[in-house]
Amino acid sequence: MIRIDISKVKIRIEMLGGFTIISDDKRVTEQIKRSSKTWKLLQYLITHRHKSVSQEELIDVFCEGDQLSNPGSALRTMVYRARAALSDSGLPCADEMIIAKSGGYSWNNAVRCDVDVEEFEALCNKAGADVAEEERIELLLRASKLYRGDFLPNSAGEMWVMPIARWYRFMYTDCAHNVLELLIRHGRSIEAEELCAKAMSIDPFDEKTLEYRLRSLLVQGKNMEALEEYKRMETMFYDVMGVNFSDNLRELYSHIQRPAIREEITLERVLKEWLEDADFPGAYYCDLSEFKTMVQIESRSVPRSGRTAYIVRFDTKHEPGEKGSEAMKQLGMAIPGTLRMGDLFTRSSPGQYMLMLHSLTFEDCRTLINRIMHKIDAKYLPKIISTSIMPVIPTE
Repeated sequence: MIRIDISKVKIRIEMLGGFTIISDDKRVTEQIKRSSKTWKLLQYLITHRHKSVSQEELIDVFCEGDQLSNPGSALRTMVYRARAALSDSGLPCADEMIIAKSGGYSWNNAVRCDVDVEEFEALCNKAGADVAEEERIELLLRASKLYRGDFLPNSAGEMWVMPIARWYRFMYTDCAHNVLELLIRHGRSIEAEELCAKAMSIDPFDEKTLEYRLRSLLVQGKNMEALEEYKRMETMFYDVMGVNFSDNLRELYSHIQRPAIREEITLERVLKEWLEDADFPGAYYCDLSEFKTMVQIESRSVPRSGRTAYIVRFDTKHEPGEKGSEAMKQLGMAIPGTLRMGDLFTRSSPGQYMLMLHSLTFEDCRTLINRIMHKIDAKYLPKIISTSIMPVIPTE
């Protein structure tokens, strides 16, 4: 049997988005049927591969709470199984990759290893503020590409994994924000849009990444796409987290709605474009700040026009959790199809919708509320959803 020189063996280890060991055409993954503790021991030794890990430390991590009569023997069995898992996979020199050393065990660094987390961290650290912007962009893009997902996601519940995973997630978020800012500044908005899609798949509730995504769309002139994305994410934030967007996002929303005019154009063209942008069936949905502005305008026009206007509120905020979320979802489907073209509505909070209705009496408003309520599953009425009506009072 020909013995392979371990110093000539080279492997790649991936720990971001999953655990894999690769050597030439051999791949070792957690999908191979072995005890989860076998993989976690391998992961721990690789993560701490630049030191010898004492037997006591490994027992504390992997045998605590097991009520073992001989934890040392149990640890030796785990090490044996880990070596067997590597050997069975066909990796060269597999039986030499874990070595006993100074009353403990360590990963054998005589094996040349490329480890994605180490590469990722090195690239992030190299891309400091003293690096030229073009080079910094390329370094951060390479780092971002390496981050395929969180650190050891299948071991995310392990106490030793949690702080490391948080740290790498923080590094990735900082990396993504920095490179997105640079990409947009350098006119590489298409790349920025693509990177935002990846970053939001990792953390869909990072408002800063959403802001960059909207900015990248805005720069490309994709205002309608940006508007749809804003409203989709606003609904998701309401439904899942029960929070409103930050002031920065709301300010950006106003820019999306008012694209800059870069050339002189005729009044006819302006009106045509505005009307085309507003060509939506049913009532008009707007965000809370726009709704507030429209109410203020209406309050000034009521004395001159002589028409009436009422604000109607649908409220589920006293019913948190799944029932409240489902009630809001059903309201969101029932309201637009019931209102008229000239009416306005907004989601004013995670558990509340507000409507502005024109040229109706108080009783007409009650009739419209009943129509909306009849479209909602009866089990959400009447305890979960409350309603109220208030006339738009003219300003003095």
